[in-house]
Amino acid sequence: MNRFFFLALLTMFSAPAAWAQTPFQGFAMRPPCEGPPQPAYAASGGQPVIASWSEDDLNKAAWQLAPCLHWTEGRTRMATALAAVFHAPSLDDLLTRYGALSQYKSIRFWSTLHQAWEPFVDQAGFTDGPAVTYTYPDLKPEDFVAGREFYYYEIDARTGRSVHHLTVRRRTADKVELSTENLTPIKYSLFTIFEPHALRSATFIERRGPTEWGYYQTIGVGEGSDFIAVRSTSPYINRLTALYRYMAGVPTDGAPAAAPN
Repeated sequence: MNRFFFLALLTMFSAPAAWAQTPFQGFAMRPPCEGPPQPAYAASGGQPVIASWSEDDLNKAAWQLAPCLHWTEGRTRMATALAAVFHAPSLDDLLTRYGALSQYKSIRFWSTLHQAWEPFVDQAGFTDGPAVTYTYPDLKPEDFVAGREFYYYEIDARTGRSVHHLTVRRRTADKVELSTENLTPIKYSLFTIFEPHALRSATFIERRGPTEWGYYQTIGVGEGSDFIAVRSTSPYINRLTALYRYMAGVPTDGAPAAAPN
């Protein structure tokens, strides 16, 4: 959804040095497409489990890029993953939420820069491609067919308009796998924070009970990212948390910030 990421992570620009690196987690990131996920799913209804790794952490764990992430080959300079289990009537219900880009402006995330809850995006929608401004309607559950690809844009007051690519990697009655990457640079002022394909995400939703769904989402920062993009994990943690709360149907700003500083 991300999931959709896709993101202008301005909050990292003034992050305290204490957040520059996260402690090695003791395990490498493993998405659920490769077996039991790491981090493991939280208990149903419990707080999500979140883990982050620097490039050094990943190297220390001898981590190999999972093919099912479908991330562009090359270095992974930082990765953050969230794993949770929540209740929802159906996968169609969750895909309706995921595909409702017009609603993403209602999502709130915790800005470590301003120490306040702020809009996730100012505007977002599906479009024809990087150079097109026409906005398509939100996606419906039946649009999520394995192999289908979509373009979408996000507009942020501080970083402008960026275009991203969404691919439906897998879809069954009980599971969906989605991946995204930025197609246009993400800039702040004169600086390019993410070159095309440098900001990637993957989202996995799978049935774990009659109305229980495992939700696993990860963001990867790859080749073509500025050093400032890997200075802090807080923006990634807070945005993953905001998206999880949105997907779980709970207030996105109704709980303490996952990474307050």
